[in-house]
Amino acid sequence: MTPEAKERYIDLAREQPDMLCSEAPAEVLEDASLVGEPTEFHEAYFAAGYTSWLEHKLGRRVKVSQQQLNNAVVVLWNRACELHTSRILGRPDERWRARFFSDEGLYG
Repeated sequence: MTPEAKERYIDLAREQPDMLCSEAPAEVLEDASLVGEPTEFHEAYFAAGYTSWLEHKLGRRVKVSQQQLNNAVVVLWNRACELHTSRILGRPDERWRARFFSDEGLYG
């Protein structure tokens, strides 16, 4: 993925925090699944989407602790990997209707 594409995806995450998992860019899902842990790009992408989603949900700017942000990045990255697997296998997945940047229900 080019640096320009990465920047566009980070901007998209900020601008569309309510996107559904089914609307997540396939290139981002694939990229997440190619590495064993979130890269600097994944951290920036998921952090941008998560904080924008949280602010949209609460209707105000929020201060997110680094630990909360780290946790959200990991669970969102993990879901992206699972969604990529579901996508390439053509396997139905109820998570496709969930908000992509929401971490609700992902801990546990």
